[in-house]
Amino acid sequence: MKISIEQRLNRLGQWFNRKNDRPLLGFYLDSQYPLHRFGGSRKHLLNGKVTAEDIVVEDYLDDCDRLYELYDEAGGDLIWSSCPFFGLPWVEAALGCGVIADHTTGSSRSVPPAGFADKPIVAEFSVDNPWVAKMLEFFPALVERSTGRYPVGVTLMRGISDLLSALYGGEEFIIRMYEKPDEVLAVVEKLTDFFIALGRCMMDHVPLFHGGTGSFFYGLWCPGKTIWLQEDAAALLSPKLYEQFIHPHYCRIVKTFEHSVVHLHPSKFSPVDYLLAGKTSVIEMHIDKGGPTAEDLCNTHRKILEQKPLLIWGDLSDADLEFVLKYQPYKGLAINIVVSSPQQASAIWEKAYGLWSAGISKI
Repeated sequence: MKISIEQRLNRLGQWFNRKNDRPLLGFYLDSQYPLHRFGGSRKHLLNGKVTAEDIVVEDYLDDCDRLYELYDEAGGDLIWSSCPFFGLPWVEAALGCGVIADHTTGSSRSVPPAGFADKPIVAEFSVDNPWVAKMLEFFPALVERSTGRYPVGVTLMRGISDLLSALYGGEEFIIRMYEKPDEVLAVVEKLTDFFIALGRCMMDHVPLFHGGTGSFFYGLWCPGKTIWLQEDAAALLSPKLYEQFIHPHYCRIVKTFEHSVVHLHPSKFSPVDYLLAGKTSVIEMHIDKGGPTAEDLCNTHRKILEQKPLLIWGDLSDADLEFVLKYQPYKGLAINIVVSSPQQASAIWEKAYGLWSAGISKI
């Protein structure tokens, strides 16, 4: 179902304030793997080691238009947004990590800087950093290409636990937390400074779209300026380690910015309670294939919805889809479902419309 941009923005504003009169529903189309999603990346971004000079901004612009048109055809409540190509670990690269592209898997990855574990020095933020400078090239090009049709937002911002994992390598950062806690805390302090400086720099280049900011991946729009970050590696930590090493610095990050959206996976440890107690504006939680079902996660979702807007994202099974479409309470709930085509999106929308019209909530 196609909904005007004005209606979608109005509903997203209501959702952000947890005043929506039904769940919001949107769709994620095309590959989840960024090098496949952006076919233009194959022009200059070859398999193997990547440098900032290998990134040619113009290679990614036609794919932005293609994705915008695909999402527009699928319809729904959410809004597609462009950003500096999210298929690269920009923050890690700017901190000195190597970058490896793999077009077979459709992803890129970072490798720790040589010698970091022996001499952990965190780079100072600078707009002259080649990776930062390259990322900033995207903003004016994306704004010009969008011609006001879609938002231009910030790119993927890895949180502090993810950056520690990238710099030390794998799970080594957890061993360092036990063996050299003072060292890790000093690194975390510097990483937080770097993250904030980079985030502020991007915010200076992100134009407001109808008074708000779009997301790079999740189809959301929030009023004002919004930062998007993730803490995937926090799943490896105990609550005690998270509270000691990560959470105070996460709080410093989110206090710096007007609004923040954090991405989480459902895992043995997920810092939901910590995030609810802080300034986090929105929580996005995946439903992962092979992981907990929507029904398994229901109590966590409800806990979030009592205090914050929630986006549920995933390649949902029929049972999960049926469950989340009937969620009560639904104030602050948005759902972004992975689909294979606009036709599948249309079928899901009709199913949702039937449920809501039957009294689950108002259409």
